[in-house]
Amino acid sequence: MLNIISLILGIGAWAVAAIAIAKPTYSHKNTIVSFALCTFSLISELFEISRRVTLGDYAAIEDTIRAVIIAAVVLNVTTIILNIVALVKSKKNV
Repeated sequence: MLNIISLILGIGAWAVAAIAIAKPTYSHKNTIVSFALCTFSLISELFEISRRVTLGDYAAIEDTIRAVIIAAVVLNVTTIILNIVALVKSKKNV
């Protein structure tokens, strides 16, 4: 369940940043919301790992940890890039 929540929050982080790029006016609130959703997505993954540790499901952690790390890096880098693009676009419109 937490993996689905994490996925939805991550997509939300990208969507908010993409909306900020598409809008003719820029608000710093979009960037804050985008980074907050990204952060909550990563926290959700940490809770999922913690839940698996509590259950003693170490094999599942070993099987998925590399994919989780790659997904976390991609989420962060993409969120940062999208928000930088939105910021640069807003500076050009000023």
